[in-house]
Amino acid sequence: MRIGSISQGKLKCDNCGQIVPYVGRYLIVKETDGVEDEEHGTVRRYCVKCAREKGYVDTREEKGESILTFFQKTERLLEVSSEPEEGELKVEAAAGETQVKQEKEEVPEEDTHE
Repeated sequence: MRIGSISQGKLKCDNCGQIVPYVGRYLIVKETDGVEDEEHGTVRRYCVKCAREKGYVDTREEKGESILTFFQKTERLLEVSSEPEEGELKVEAAAGETQVKQEKEEVPEEDTHE
């Protein structure tokens, strides 16, 4: 997983050794032998220039502007979830509570004929 972050001015790039300036962007990525490896890789920090050289930077056109991003391109769009929205869950929960209250109020009549 790639994590884009903002420097506090005390961070050195693991590739070129230069200090990433205060409020400068940098990338955190787990790598093994120069290849991204999320499970067994070691954490590496790269300035934007070195991240671009390693192929971790992408530029996209949005609203007529060129935007620099560390996110990977997605192969497919996100699928719409079939799970109910939060508001729908509250309505279902409220309906369930009223049903429980009604069941509690419906106490069976005692048998007075002995």
